[in-house]
Amino acid sequence: MFLLSSSYNAQYKMKSCSNFYNPSLALMNPNYWIDEFLPKVDSDLILMIQGDSFLCHHLDPEKWRDVAFVGGVWPRVHVHPEIKMCGYMPAKWRSWTHKQRMWESQQQGSLERINMQNKPPVNRPTKLQNMTFPPICTGGRAPVGNGGLSLRSRKWMVEAITNCPHTLYSGMNTSDMINLACLVHNAENEDVYFSIVLAGLQAPLPMAFEAALFSAEMLFSAEVTSFYGELSMEDKERYVQQRWGEDGVSLYKHMQGNDYTVPIGMHKPWWYHSDEVLQKEEMLQHCKFLKYMYQPKDSSYFVNV
Repeated sequence: MFLLSSSYNAQYKMKSCSNFYNPSLALMNPNYWIDEFLPKVDSDLILMIQGDSFLCHHLDPEKWRDVAFVGGVWPRVHVHPEIKMCGYMPAKWRSWTHKQRMWESQQQGSLERINMQNKPPVNRPTKLQNMTFPPICTGGRAPVGNGGLSLRSRKWMVEAITNCPHTLYSGMNTSDMINLACLVHNAENEDVYFSIVLAGLQAPLPMAFEAALFSAEMLFSAEVTSFYGELSMEDKERYVQQRWGEDGVSLYKHMQGNDYTVPIGMHKPWWYHSDEVLQKEEMLQHCKFLKYMYQPKDSSYFVNV
């Protein structure tokens, strides 16, 4: 997926091959989503699948084209490292949109106070953002989504970056960023960055249960509904039909006698789930590739509990 020549290192602000770590920061540059794809040939919707991710059963991309981004659901408290996501995400949006908040304070008659603090007036941002971060941990919604196995709209990736760029990794000129309402200065994993910015931009994101039908990393669907809101079986089957299709409804019903609903795919579940869970007969039956991805002796589960 990534080309690591010296020119790419410079273009995407990555370390050189000699001290190279993670190329994911290139995803925070709008040029990646444009230049690395063929116009009118490549799809807007792309599947990101890292080396420790795999598909368990059929994925129909057409059933996900209405979302900007979908990946596995995070718990209320992210365990690696420990972050309270329900508060962390809106707090970050508030921090990143500080410039617009300062400008709005001026418009509300606080300019004199700002001048008394010897701070220059803030220019009106070129594009104002919605300052109300949507509720993400109530009403069936959740912090979505893990990037290791994800579907993303290239259009929305560019929209996120150009509206709220990282000052280093976006590759944008300082002159193009100076009057933006939203700027990111701190280090942030790219999937967390996109999850926050897309939610802040009111992008079309899936409900928690829908995301759990797509992928699991830390949480399977039963855990997701337990944390973020139970659904009736009628509602669950409606979401399953929308995302898995008619055949998927039959598969879903067949899984209901098991402890876990196996999603379309997973990303390194052995970090967060025990061998007892992942080696269950029904789990291996519905996810044929799982046994090829890891062996019980390779599990990292004990590190994270």
